[in-house]
Amino acid sequence: MIASIGLILLCQLAGEVIARGLGLPLPSPVLGLLLLFVLLVARDYIKPLARGPLGNGGVEEASKGMLAHLSLLFVPAGVGVIQQLDMITAHGVAIMLVLAGSVRGRGAAAVDVGAAMNADPFSLWVYLSQTPLLWLTVTLLVYAATDAVSQATGRNPLVNPVLHAMWIIGVFLWATGTSYTTYFGGAQFVHFLLGPATVALAVPLYENRKLVLAAILPMALALVVGCVTAIVSVVWLAQLAGLPETVVLSLAPKSVTAGVAMGISESLRGDPSLTAVAVILTGILGAIIVSPLMNRLGIRDYRARGFAVGLASHGIGTARAFQVDAIAGVFAGIAMSLNALITALLVPVLVTLLVR
Repeated sequence: MIASIGLILLCQLAGEVIARGLGLPLPSPVLGLLLLFVLLVARDYIKPLARGPLGNGGVEEASKGMLAHLSLLFVPAGVGVIQQLDMITAHGVAIMLVLAGSVRGRGAAAVDVGAAMNADPFSLWVYLSQTPLLWLTVTLLVYAATDAVSQATGRNPLVNPVLHAMWIIGVFLWATGTSYTTYFGGAQFVHFLLGPATVALAVPLYENRKLVLAAILPMALALVVGCVTAIVSVVWLAQLAGLPETVVLSLAPKSVTAGVAMGISESLRGDPSLTAVAVILTGILGAIIVSPLMNRLGIRDYRARGFAVGLASHGIGTARAFQVDAIAGVFAGIAMSLNALITALLVPVLVTLLVR
């Protein structure tokens, strides 16, 4: 198991080297996914590979363990919404309407822990609030509770564990006067696992490669149409709502994973932190409406359902797709990965044409 996890991390690291070295507009975890997929395919033809970390089903087991809790990995970034409360207060209704239409706190000062333990009657809390262990534990326990409620309701879209974990933790941080920076210092380990989990998508992709190849042409067409529609619709709706140009530029890349979206936003002179908020909200909206919308439209093919939600709602939508059906999750992961690349290429061009 350790060797298999090490292989996943090595693939992500290799993706980082390739992306940085060649200046590619593609997230390193996506390149890592491709590398792991190539290794899995090569294992079928190069027998010695089956005796290493790729053998005995270790990579499959480690990958499926990560993907089973993919939703959890978006909670720390999602709680960052509290850093944009002023912007949300000013333009929140308009932003939510724009995002819905296009989808288809107080800081805690650093403390001297030793002095606090001796002088403060609440010294234990002061000590614990500065330790990573507390916020890692809070993240895991809150998510476990919200996920249990979600399971008890039959995975009702409105009982999305990411959404409810976000606001519960956000309220807790506000009530205790804890800064997001302090919280993220403890929860960043959970956030870090997003990279390896993206690489782990190579396993279900490998296991369902025949299904993927059979639908490659419709997927390519849907990718281009979906990407262009997502960009054009959000820019037009934001302009129609009278939002400032900075906000419009920040919303343009909202349908791709946060790291890529923030980089695109910065290149457009938008606000990367607002873009991160838009990405999270888009993912949650997509995860909530995808099942009712697809049912209403009579779309039963889980390949189409998964690809649509991965294209529109990136990782959070992909996590929701895996909860519904494994095939849907595979196609959502493919859409999420490819959309990151094509959006990075198309957003600057389309924004130049649409924003004057």
